[in-house]
Amino acid sequence: MARFDPKTRLSYELLGQLYNQEHLSIEEIAGQLGWGATTVSRALHRHGIPIRTKHDYRIEIPRDELARLYNEEASTLEEIGKQFHCSGKTIARRLQEFSIPIRPVGPVSAHIVPSDVLAAWSPDLAYATGLLAADGTLDNDRVRVEFISTDKDLIEAYCRALCLDNIHVMFTPQQARKSWYKVKLNDRAFRSFLEDVGLVPSKSKSLGPLQIPDHVFRDFLRGVLDGDGSWFITKSWSGRYQYLCVELCSASQRFGEWIRKQVEQLTGLQGRLDRNSTGRAYKLVYMGQKALALGRWVYYSPGVLSLPRKRRIWEQMQNREVSRRTR
Repeated sequence: MARFDPKTRLSYELLGQLYNQEHLSIEEIAGQLGWGATTVSRALHRHGIPIRTKHDYRIEIPRDELARLYNEEASTLEEIGKQFHCSGKTIARRLQEFSIPIRPVGPVSAHIVPSDVLAAWSPDLAYATGLLAADGTLDNDRVRVEFISTDKDLIEAYCRALCLDNIHVMFTPQQARKSWYKVKLNDRAFRSFLEDVGLVPSKSKSLGPLQIPDHVFRDFLRGVLDGDGSWFITKSWSGRYQYLCVELCSASQRFGEWIRKQVEQLTGLQGRLDRNSTGRAYKLVYMGQKALALGRWVYYSPGVLSLPRKRRIWEQMQNREVSRRTR
């Protein structure tokens, strides 16, 4: 077999494209072309193409952004590393380079829910618990509680419900989809409260009945619907009439069935629990007069916390129903 000749087979143009423009490593080029790394390295030298050093691979991390994520957001080294596509060890080195003090080992309570908020069940506390049942995350560290939403109004309602004044809300812009907001709490007392209610990490498919008192269940349900529910107006099969529909989606059949039974027990309204179109989740559905009645139950006062855009859909059909009856 003829010996590979880097002068003729690894041209300056080819190496320039792979090594300089596409930023492939010597090992990656060798693997792609089927030759040894030593051969590729010699070809680079023959063509006068400078070999990159470790400094050329250095990831640029702005000091202000690093300080904000580490101190204000109380993010871990691994969490910050994921955002900059590097390891936690790299983040630790940058903290040292920027003279940013390393936190003591152990969880940091960056934000705490006021103790009087957790002292007794209230409509606002039940509403916030409903939001967390829908869109919340309990990390495995048994301290952190996160609430994520693409709707800023919902984030604001969550903060009002828990009296989180002057809390920093993380904002992550997205190009291909909606940007999202996140509120991160490091609070053992609040985390313990949620675990006593029945919320657990990785709850999407394992979520079941929760310990919600009957007198605040409608507030809890309003939070769940604001998180994972949909209020919309649809038409009859003939297209002549419009009616209201509300759907609650959940990956857990047990959770959907528990909600259905609780609503029926407390209001007499009967919902229908079906698999959704993908077959991977379930939807609890109320239509027509049942949806209107459910709205009157959860929106029992103008002052209750809720997501305005969803409430307006129910109000539109409720006002239409009142106008029809008074004709």
